[in-house]
Amino acid sequence: MLPHLLSPLSAHCAACGRVADVGERLPLCPDCLRYLLHARVSTATLCPRCLSALPFGRPCAVCRRDPERLITQTYAPYRYRGAVRGLILRLKFTGDSQAAALLAPAMAAALGGADADIVVPIPLGPRRLRERGYNQAMLLAMLTARLRGLTVSDCLVRVRNTKRQSSLHSIRERGQNLRGAFDLKPEAEVAGRRVLLVDDVRTSGATALACARVLRAHGAADVVLLAAAIAPGAGRYFAPAKPKRRRQYRRKGPS
Repeated sequence: MLPHLLSPLSAHCAACGRVADVGERLPLCPDCLRYLLHARVSTATLCPRCLSALPFGRPCAVCRRDPERLITQTYAPYRYRGAVRGLILRLKFTGDSQAAALLAPAMAAALGGADADIVVPIPLGPRRLRERGYNQAMLLAMLTARLRGLTVSDCLVRVRNTKRQSSLHSIRERGQNLRGAFDLKPEAEVAGRRVLLVDDVRTSGATALACARVLRAHGAADVVLLAAAIAPGAGRYFAPAKPKRRRQYRRKGPS
């Protein structure tokens, strides 16, 4: 559990921020601790490959956007809601390593028997990295890799600043926003290696897919995605919109 990252008794819950009596080891109120222990992803109604909601009679939206199977499998312990959402937002915008330490053990366990040669965090853009001073995906990758006995490589780099994906509301916009945004560092070597790609949240899957495309283009043997949480139904909302039918009106004859 990496206890050196956890602070002693605190008056505020690390997930919901409420003033509460927290545990002796974990900075969580009883409600959030209970949620974290029992809110694991149930895969019964989700796509076995990408953990997205399955529309009736059709492949899921995330898999339809990856026909080449650039990402062979997605793993995640949680849905993006409740105490998990609170921890991820705290990690993302305050750099609280407590939140990362609370999420990483579940991420490591979610991998099951899966293995990889290197762990690669999804990189931040230069401007956002300067603003925050840290990359939340790197924190999660480092802690998860330590628990699994794997090696972290920051071989991916974001070569240009992009808009926040959360500000874009269509898959087309998200894809265009990330086009040409990632590249491999000149000295990096991923050919023939199995890559575990790590992010905090998988929503539409556009960011992970853009990174996987670069890794595959440089010869990666396999790419799997590990996220702290997923929004399983989000893939539906980012699916390409169907063209609207034009209503035809019959001209009424003379009465």
